[in-house]
Amino acid sequence: MLRCFFLWALIVLTPFAAGVGGELTADFLMDTDPEFPAPALAKRFTRDFQGLWLQALKKPEVDLQRMTAETVARAHLHGIPGLTALIPELETIFTANNSHPSARFAAARALIVLESRDSAAKLFEISQKQGSDLRQLVEPALAKWDFSPVRAVWMARLLSPKTELTETILAIHGLGQVRDPAAIPVLSSIFRDSLRSASLRIEAAQAAGTIMDAGLEGDARQLFASLTPSPVVNRLCAVRLLERHSSDEARQILVQLAQEFDPSFSADAMKRLNELDPELVTPLADTGMGHADQHLREQAAHSYFLRPSVERIQRLAILLGDPHPAIRQRVAAGLFELSQKPEFDETIRTSAMLVLNSDRWQGQSQGALLLGQLQHGAAADRCVTLLESNRPEVMIAAAWALRKLAEPRTAVAIVDKIRRQTAERKLRPIRGVDEQVGHLFEACGVMKIKEAEPLILGYVPKDLTMIRSRGGAIWALGQLHLGVPDDNLSNQLIGRYLDDQANYPEHPLIKQASVVAIARMDAKQQAEVLRKFLTPRPSPTPLGLATRWAARELTGEEFPEPEPDAYPQGVWFLEPLDVTKEHAP
Repeated sequence: MLRCFFLWALIVLTPFAAGVGGELTADFLMDTDPEFPAPALAKRFTRDFQGLWLQALKKPEVDLQRMTAETVARAHLHGIPGLTALIPELETIFTANNSHPSARFAAARALIVLESRDSAAKLFEISQKQGSDLRQLVEPALAKWDFSPVRAVWMARLLSPKTELTETILAIHGLGQVRDPAAIPVLSSIFRDSLRSASLRIEAAQAAGTIMDAGLEGDARQLFASLTPSPVVNRLCAVRLLERHSSDEARQILVQLAQEFDPSFSADAMKRLNELDPELVTPLADTGMGHADQHLREQAAHSYFLRPSVERIQRLAILLGDPHPAIRQRVAAGLFELSQKPEFDETIRTSAMLVLNSDRWQGQSQGALLLGQLQHGAAADRCVTLLESNRPEVMIAAAWALRKLAEPRTAVAIVDKIRRQTAERKLRPIRGVDEQVGHLFEACGVMKIKEAEPLILGYVPKDLTMIRSRGGAIWALGQLHLGVPDDNLSNQLIGRYLDDQANYPEHPLIKQASVVAIARMDAKQQAEVLRKFLTPRPSPTPLGLATRWAARELTGEEFPEPEPDAYPQGVWFLEPLDVTKEHAP
């Protein structure tokens, strides 16, 4: 249980390499081609929240004070300006002897959220006289602001045998955050004491490692060498002590900790070594990438990404099929980034093909995404085969990859798969089919596969159960009829655009795809219909922006810019009814 607790509580997955922008995803062209950037929200608050809430804070009712203070904190984070003017009244509630604890707590939180550093002395004084809950709220803020008088209180707590565990940990956190070197002797006495609780020892070691960037190597080595009574806790403490150390001795200790391949502490040791010198991790990486623990696999892979070579890329590619989604997604993104370097491109493509041809659905999915992004035409035939996968992740990724690859030899298979899925979905729902067919229709549009048009036309009528399929089909119509008007087809599409049937309106994405297709087929007879939706100004929604774009494409005219949507005003328990004051940050 102890090892499991440490694993979940202390180790966090981190990106493999700086510059990896995130996972590769199966995006839709209908969402971005053409692209309609929305105007920024207009941040205008026109009601006098400040005046009303000031009046409420002055009332004696406890719940009114509490709820108003809580609202002030939330509203400040929301962006309502001018609320720092309420600080004096919040201080009054916080410091008054007769304030209810709940109102005092809410006022303290509001002062902290408002970053009222001038209130630090009052927050400190009152919090020491009240309960532990208030100190748990206030003291992290005092540490963040580096309010020096609190340091003596923290030190006294650590030296007193009567201090409760939560208060001791609070003091340790504070001293660690302000990096007070005077705390090192007492912190050392805690993390060395095997009779202390494991959590307290680890917290003390963490704080000491945050404070010092040198000088704790001896403590770390002693803890590492101690096998009783809690070797795992000792090693966790050793890793924490060396968090900012970079000496040769610190590196040697971290290598020894990493070599144990214990998920409780070895991954953290590898993480620090990767920060110092990834070459210290690479001798361990092959074993680490084969370990059952995801964090060890992650750090091992991270070292290879930081020091790539042809051989290391071949090993990394195996993790495209890793059982943990974050690892395989990050490996795919990392390999794509490395592929931009000519010396690695061919190896990445070859290695990814091996994974794509494997039996693991995880590798098939990530391999298709990676090779599709690389536009590696040799992957097309395998992607056609993977359209038949019973895993939604694979069948969708394969369809997306075929759109990215746009290999003409796959056209017949794409149309055949759409035909079969169209018939199959009428018999039973199949997870992933809507997305897969949507990608395949977009592939038809990219490759101008006219043979798909009879199937595409069957997706124009309203059916709100298959939005992505219909969106892809209608987007493809715009490509197939590019610059060639078709009155019958444009009339069907404008019908989709105008369909606002009560309780059953057409989906906005279908409306957007329809108006884009109308513009691309140059159906000028529909321009007047679109004009009606552009006065006095277009809507700033994606559909409104698409309408403005389509009307401009059809007429050559410039239409007014859309009025930006107002920033959400928020919903508050107490709101003014009048509009007497305007705030524009």
